[in-house]
Amino acid sequence: MKVYLACFDIENDKKRRRLSKLLLSYGERVQYSVFEITVKSDASMKKLLKRCKRHVEEGDSLRFYALPSIAREASFDIDGEPIARFPQAEIL
Repeated sequence: MKVYLACFDIENDKKRRRLSKLLLSYGERVQYSVFEITVKSDASMKKLLKRCKRHVEEGDSLRFYALPSIAREASFDIDGEPIARFPQAEIL
């Protein structure tokens, strides 16, 4: 499993809602336009990227930051509580 932080800035409301819904199917929203997502493989990531491109136009931004396990283990919130316990659920 690979975990990514997906961040976007999409101008079109309809495309932004559709992209949010797509990303929610891969993980959870942590802020309005920031998602922590989990994919099973590089092939799954390629498929996701292809689907995401339908919602991104020129001038929009969508970025994926890899979250290696060492970074997730070191992550915490304002109270010092650990925040990244991935994967939270695994669908079989």
